Amino acid sequence: MTSRRTPAAPEEPPSNEPPPGSIADVYREVMPLVSFEAALTKGDDVALTIPSDSIHEVLERGREDERLQMNLLRNQTAVDWEDRGLEIVYHLYSIPLRQAVTIKSWLPSDGAVVESVTDIYEMANWAERECREMFGIEFIGHPDPRNLLLDEDLDIHPLRKSHPLAPIEMEQGVDVEFFTKQHPPPEPEEEEEAAPEAAAAAAPERKRLEDMTEEEREERRAEQAERVARARELAAVRRAERLAGAPPAGGPRPEGTAPPPPPAATPTAAPAAEAAPASAPVQDDRPPAPPPPELPTIPDAEEDPEGRAAAQAERVRLGRELAAARRAQLRGE
Repeated sequence: MTSRRTPAAPEEPPSNEPPPGSIADVYREVMPLVSFEAALTKGDDVALTIPSDSIHEVLERGREDERLQMNLLRNQTAVDWEDRGLEIVYHLYSIPLRQAVTIKSWLPSDGAVVESVTDIYEMANWAERECREMFGIEFIGHPDPRNLLLDEDLDIHPLRKSHPLAPIEMEQGVDVEFFTKQHPPPEPEEEEEAAPEAAAAAAPERKRLEDMTEEEREERRAEQAERVARARELAAVRRAERLAGAPPAGGPRPEGTAPPPPPAATPTAAPAAEAAPASAPVQDDRPPAPPPPELPTIPDAEEDPEGRAAAQAERVRLGRELAAARRAQLRGE
């Protein structure tokens, strides 16, 4: 007589919720009035999603509270999810307690505005400037909201999904809309048709190492050794230039200063010096940037919340006016 086995119950999918007693529970105890949505990341870190108007409070309380002590902002960035909007991300770490957490919040794609946390973490100064430039997020209360990576007169956001993938090359002062009309990006069909032909023409036919004869392998080793020698020669010349006071990579030298000779201790530096003739000093014809305005002092949030908001808004207004004036100056308006 055969026995019938009871079928095993299907396994439940692993939960994305943090385990009880995690840092998510500590945040909920410290700030019971804030809405936290907790989840585990792929690296088993805890990520908390909060309303955008609670970002400053959560980061400030998280640094000051003894149970959290999030005294290090490891990274701040954003993600463009297109129809869902922008997601701003703060990676925090507590050096004394050796615990980490990720704070996230959703912002609209158009008119994304959030309060600056530069008064909590100094590292946020450059991180917020990069987010503003790359994603178009405005940070209320940032002391210097100017472009960090692009030219000062460019008002584009390259990390937005709506940004064209075609390369944008333009001189400072060029009107972006006018340039785009005069130089439209190629159509997708033309780009797809031209890509394989261009790649085939640009890539020389090279054998794999295991398919080569011993003579071909020796020839390739000789080519690689020659490229390494040339790179070392160029590096020696650039080191000599920097010792003489010139910027790296052959930048503009002080007026009246001749290019320095290559180091005598490097016998292979002379061919590189002959191959790279001295260039005339590069003159920067751009007008100097206007001096930054005096920024109003931001009062404490508990003592004067209305004055704090007004001071932060005034800082944003002054920063935008300064950036607009600089763009107009570079365009010659």
